[in-house]
Amino acid sequence: MDFKESNILLDVAVASKEELFEVIAAYAYESGYVAKAAETCKAFNEREAEYSTGLQDGFAIPHAKADTVLEPTVLFIRLAREVEWETFDDSAVKNVFALMVPKEDEGTVHLEMLSRLATALLEDEFIQQIQESEDKTQLVELIKKVMIGEKII
Repeated sequence: MDFKESNILLDVAVASKEELFEVIAAYAYESGYVAKAAETCKAFNEREAEYSTGLQDGFAIPHAKADTVLEPTVLFIRLAREVEWETFDDSAVKNVFALMVPKEDEGTVHLEMLSRLATALLEDEFIQQIQESEDKTQLVELIKKVMIGEKII
């Protein structure tokens, strides 16, 4: 999985997580990560209906596992304004790591991606850097390290 600057979307303006899923799916389609935006959006919504992907400190890790996903992909999205989301600390969400994986990778690659991000989000330094950095190059390096399993601190 190649994580690059185009996988980072800053100051995205949406009014809800459902609208965010539409934006993510459309962007993933335009970027060639998924074959069908509507089915990808549906996969995000179906997963979210099972159990909230909101975490704490304004973070969420929504994920879509679908046949329409062409390759395992992570997008980092920082929202212009927080959106309501069910989270562990009842905080609204502003920082989102969207995971998309093909159905055949749901038990392997998907769990590895999710585990690495969730572990990194336990580190105060990682959280602070993600929340504050406006430098896409710095964000790419930080997220790449996490995704390949390197220690960030």
